[in-house]
Amino acid sequence: MSTNLSQTTSQRQVLQQRLILTQDLQLFLKLIQMNTLELKDYLEEQLIENPTLEESQETNEKTEDSSDNDIDLSKIGDDRIFGNQDNDVPHYSSREFFDDSQEETPWENRISSSESLIDHLKWQLKMSDFSEQEKEIASIIIGNTNEDGYLETNIEEIVSIYINENSDGSSLDSKETLVDIAGEILQDIQLSFDPTGVCSRNLKECLRIQALDLGYPEDGPVIGIIDNHFEELNENDLTNIMDVIQDSTQEIQEAMSVISSLEPRPGRPFFAKDSEKYIVPDYYVYNVGDELQIQLNRDFPKVRISNYYKNLIKKEKTLPREAKKFIKEKLEAAQRIMKCLDEREQTVRKILSKIVEIQSEFFEHGREYIKPLILKDIAQSVGVHESTVSRITSRRYIQTPQGTIELKSLFSRRIESSQGKDISFENVKSIMKNIISSEMPESPYSDEDISKMFERRNIKVARRTVAKYRKILKIPSSSVRSRQYKENKNESNGND
Repeated sequence: MSTNLSQTTSQRQVLQQRLILTQDLQLFLKLIQMNTLELKDYLEEQLIENPTLEESQETNEKTEDSSDNDIDLSKIGDDRIFGNQDNDVPHYSSREFFDDSQEETPWENRISSSESLIDHLKWQLKMSDFSEQEKEIASIIIGNTNEDGYLETNIEEIVSIYINENSDGSSLDSKETLVDIAGEILQDIQLSFDPTGVCSRNLKECLRIQALDLGYPEDGPVIGIIDNHFEELNENDLTNIMDVIQDSTQEIQEAMSVISSLEPRPGRPFFAKDSEKYIVPDYYVYNVGDELQIQLNRDFPKVRISNYYKNLIKKEKTLPREAKKFIKEKLEAAQRIMKCLDEREQTVRKILSKIVEIQSEFFEHGREYIKPLILKDIAQSVGVHESTVSRITSRRYIQTPQGTIELKSLFSRRIESSQGKDISFENVKSIMKNIISSEMPESPYSDEDISKMFERRNIKVARRTVAKYRKILKIPSSSVRSRQYKENKNESNGND
């Protein structure tokens, strides 16, 4: 009898620890998706909802040691997490640092435009290391995803679309092979892209992917309930679940609580918002001597745990039971917030520092010096998941000596040169703009001419690729440019 009780206690401890871990992870993932303005709103809301949190006006105050409390608060980060309100950050003008009259999407315009879920997925796809074939299939998957984040077609239909789009005589794998490839690509998107679970085919699959991402095992109660008792979840029917899953009511309720905290609509953060929005830089990069320095925007409340409630919990014997429970829950929530804020800052700093290190020449000299960089490069260097890099770099803005830009603009796909050295797509676009700007207006360069000029620079860009990039830059063809020059000249002569 005692053995059975011991086993039951052990099982409950494991589940509770995993639940606490998941709460931390869920909050961390929520916080790293927030930009400065969103974090400010969140902390102001928490200051109202959680009485054990308070705003500190001190700039160099450290958290008091409270290791003798029932709740371990000793690991809460000091105030370096929340920063001081220094006003010595250089304020560069948000100026245009290149001629964007022909730019596909000027960086300054990107700052004020809202990003849709599809835009976000396409950017991640562009910055992935998928092969060209995989990118084509992935693009079809993304194109058939609705605003809630669900795939609206099946794998077979995706493959059929891909085959139809490539029915020009080029060799293709068999349909069966393509179905397998498309299935693997879909799984990669669901697990690796942000938001987790995007492109799921139904709610059950979406919740399962999110639960696995949070660390719940295949043979655990959370996945078991999703897999085998999904209908009972809607009816909140514990009886039938308990008859099959040999766990206590408390354990099942905890598992269902976890499931209810998952996001049923992965595309929710990207629902259309006001097109006009006030942009505040989340990060600053500036020159100090010969070094680039990074500073995070601290324009949000600096919070701490209230000494009053830390002292009050010491007198728990005199507290009513409900009051004691309430204070403990709020203190735990406050501790979780501060711990996750600390982890958020550390992760942001690591990722931002690596990006600045790789793209240091851009900050010194401008856009044409951007190096090839994809999400996987940063993820592997820093030791985080690609989706974490995507979350931290999306909808964030960085103020630099080159102007205020969207952080993800510092990523650029690779283009291989004839010498085997990779250059960035941004570099190629910059070179093309320089070539065209230096041409004789009465005799503009053709796409073939430009291709040969790239070749002389040891950069392999075919004529068709030149035409593609020229269209992206919204530069007219050579014949149109020639006609425009003649028309402008005739108008000028007529005015004379």
